[in-house]
Amino acid sequence: MDIRCPICGEPWDMDELHELLDDEAGPEDYHKAVSLFRNKGCEAFGCSHGEVDEDAALLSSMLMDILGDDIDGLASELDDAEYLGLI
Repeated sequence: MDIRCPICGEPWDMDELHELLDDEAGPEDYHKAVSLFRNKGCEAFGCSHGEVDEDAALLSSMLMDILGDDIDGLASELDDAEYLGLI
């Protein structure tokens, strides 16, 4: 499932967060990767922000504030929002 950049709304596969980690990473490193994505969005993966989808970016940012590090919950809520046509 996808998560959305909180800055531009670009979809990213939630498994991409593991790409930010090295082979010796532990749970605390995963939380650092999530925090990096929350703060920098696409730039956490070494990409620039694409065309801005304001609705998706705002919803993603708000859900991240509510759900914190619950990436599975975030992906699920964003999937529901997309199904309902909200983003």
